[in-house]
Amino acid sequence: MTLLEYMRRRNKMTLSEWEDSFEKKEKEIIVLRHEGGGGSLRNGFWEWDAYFLTYVDCETGELHKEEGRIEFPVIDKEEPPFQFDEESIYKLRVREKLPEEVPEGALPAKNHFLVVEILERNAVCPELEEMLIEYRKPVVLQDDILGDLTYDKLLKSFEGSIDWLGGKVHLSLSVGKDNKSGITKAKKLLKTMVLEQEKWDADLRSFAAKELTEFACEWAESEEEAALITEESFAKRISLSLLWVTSGASFSACFDDDELFFGHSIAVSGSLKKGMISAKIEG
Repeated sequence: MTLLEYMRRRNKMTLSEWEDSFEKKEKEIIVLRHEGGGGSLRNGFWEWDAYFLTYVDCETGELHKEEGRIEFPVIDKEEPPFQFDEESIYKLRVREKLPEEVPEGALPAKNHFLVVEILERNAVCPELEEMLIEYRKPVVLQDDILGDLTYDKLLKSFEGSIDWLGGKVHLSLSVGKDNKSGITKAKKLLKTMVLEQEKWDADLRSFAAKELTEFACEWAESEEEAALITEESFAKRISLSLLWVTSGASFSACFDDDELFFGHSIAVSGSLKKGMISAKIEG
């Protein structure tokens, strides 16, 4: 079975088929809900997920220090049967997801539970309460060049800003807070760009203009407007707003388009090793 076939099969599941993918036996767990979640449309219902950071099995008392999700069906046009606040502890009656074979490219379900009943909100659990206190503490990277970068738990990235040729540019390190080697690589890339910002700014603008000027002319609302769009004018009009880097030392530099593409952003991507690779419009 291919990944596409697997996804199509999941999307065709009826509510009863979906519920049968969980154990019949019910159990009680206590979960530390952090943030994140969403819905997927199935056959006549929405599969709704809320993520949790860790959970305790009430029968065994075992603490499972792995993220997971609690799931429940939502029928179209009906109110969701459950609401879960962020950064809260819940005691739940649930049914655990049955193991299943998945094709290459799909992750097997782990720590997925169908919610049967909310037994307690703000449940008392010293272990999870201690973890919640620790989780709420801000994680900040301090750097002499990049300044303070604060970890965004939802985005799973470090966020900050930097002075850039007289203006401000947002910084985003898309790397987990515990990935020390990834943080080192991402910071090294950003520092190189910031310390050599005049060269990087000129090169990024020039590359974007070379790749997208012709496209911008096609977007122009008149021939007169198109005639004014040259590589030189394109490069001058756009303005850098975001530098986004990854743990693998690749980057995307995002520019405001000055209405060249009716408000879409322009992203120039590449890496230190390969240089600038692509320029495209986004958003």
